[in-house]
Amino acid sequence: MRLKIFSWLGREFVSLSWEGSGRGTVEEETRELFALFADRLRGFGLSLDHTVRTRMWVRDMECWQAGVHERVRILSGPARSVSSSHVRPERLGAKARVAADLLAMFPPGGGGDKMFKEYEPQTIVLRWLNWGGILFLSGVTDMTHATFDEQFPVIIKRLTDSLADGGASWKDVVRASCFLHRDESLDMLRTRFREAVSAIIPGLDYTFVDTRQGKRLEIELTARIGDHL
Repeated sequence: MRLKIFSWLGREFVSLSWEGSGRGTVEEETRELFALFADRLRGFGLSLDHTVRTRMWVRDMECWQAGVHERVRILSGPARSVSSSHVRPERLGAKARVAADLLAMFPPGGGGDKMFKEYEPQTIVLRWLNWGGILFLSGVTDMTHATFDEQFPVIIKRLTDSLADGGASWKDVVRASCFLHRDESLDMLRTRFREAVSAIIPGLDYTFVDTRQGKRLEIELTARIGDHL
């Protein structure tokens, strides 16, 4: 299991990443994977309730359907957190059908519980999570249009609206993670993003992924808000 402990934005985080064993059903493989995460977190006095973000990587759409819905069942209640999911076989070993990255946060020194907002109507994806003045947004995409050019403005608008709903704006964003379909141009994405977002974002990262339900791009955001930091 890949483990990293680091400080960021005045908080301390634990990052875990691993892939499934390939045993049993996809649901069983997903449960086994998150049980390993839970066990590792216990060593730091944490639990899955301290999760703030997960990413799931799957072999194909059948694995996505089973794995993502099982993740929702596992990370429910206090463990509810922002998320994204991507078809990316090259991220997996020979046997694994799912892999996951999990980010957990140590509770803020001043206390305070997670605050989160669902989409309306509610979906499997949480709209945003605010904990200790850090706003985490789930991955945002658009599957109502066919091309990157059509999807991009829809995604930017949805992100802008979710930031505002969480009490933030683009100037508060400290990291944007972009998941781009491997057939699209990274240079084009960078150009379009600069045209659409005037704020300077300290952290920008890009990952190429395969297709899922026609999406050409998905973007996650993390923002710093309030006077907590």
